[in-house]
Amino acid sequence: MSFFTTKEIAFGLDISDHCLRLVQLHKRGKKIRLQLYNEISLPSGCLEGGEIKQSKPFLEALVKLIKTRHGHGKLSDEVIAVLPESKTFLKVIDIPLVEKEKINDEIKLVLPQHVPLNIEEVYFDWQIIKTEAEKQTLIVGISPQNIIDSYVAILTQAGLIPTALEIEAAAIARAIVPDQDQEPKVVIDIGANRTGLFLIEEGFVKFTISLPISGNRLTQLIAEALELDREQAEQAKIVCGLDKNKCHGALLEILSDTIDELCRNILEATNFYRDNFKNAKELKQIMLCGGGACFSEMAANIQNKIKLAAVVANPWQNIINPQNNYFSSGKSQSFITALGLARRGLSPETFL
Repeated sequence: MSFFTTKEIAFGLDISDHCLRLVQLHKRGKKIRLQLYNEISLPSGCLEGGEIKQSKPFLEALVKLIKTRHGHGKLSDEVIAVLPESKTFLKVIDIPLVEKEKINDEIKLVLPQHVPLNIEEVYFDWQIIKTEAEKQTLIVGISPQNIIDSYVAILTQAGLIPTALEIEAAAIARAIVPDQDQEPKVVIDIGANRTGLFLIEEGFVKFTISLPISGNRLTQLIAEALELDREQAEQAKIVCGLDKNKCHGALLEILSDTIDELCRNILEATNFYRDNFKNAKELKQIMLCGGGACFSEMAANIQNKIKLAAVVANPWQNIINPQNNYFSSGKSQSFITALGLARRGLSPETFL
């Protein structure tokens, strides 16, 4: 898979268990503008844990997503799509200093120590982070062959040309971290069904962790505690958030243990970084993204407990958005992965 170095448009496709999202960006000079966009729900059971279980309804949804897109211009047939985080691994490894053509062989020798997969049944890609006198430090992305093959097949059936399949954390980082910012950051992606935690430094995702916390779990806890239905609990999240001055601070009390659990996981991740990465720098910022990041006062509560600056990411910091009416703050957060995928298409020399 490769890119043209002069590409001016790029199509990113985010695939989750419940939804497909499409973004096409257009670059003119140094300015990047949103050109096309859309999202569509997937039928229940169509995709489970990142695996395509029902190819026909998945393909029908993908074709509909493409045909009903919003915006102006022709959609590229070349697509950069996401790989399911639950089926991918991202590892930083050291190998001996060897010629470039021998790097794959060295990786195959080391990978079995890091991933619980048969090395003969995976695809991997890599990028050199650092070269020293006798060794090279690489970042390696790994995913099972059957997952990648199934994604490539379904995209091809939809008339698309998959030029790259990318790990979600890399796409998110590209969308929300300023291009020139090299400082280490913890990123918390709070989704409907899971929360992903990863650390990025100098433009590279160093490690990823999946946490058993999600927007749906928060809604369920609120519904059970206040005896509300799901819709009412979602509305309570919007109205009250974690603001101690709203709704008598009820949600802050209900979700206190869950927020404490999230903070413990963040602290464990920061300790892992300090203990396992040579020349680890001081962490100064946590970035929240995903639909759950819009939960009022979430960032403030995390900052107060951990004593690290916590901010809600801005997915539009490097992109001109002509559709502000469509992209509310919550909607913008849900499109972050698609935006990051499309940005990779405009910078084809990057791996992560």
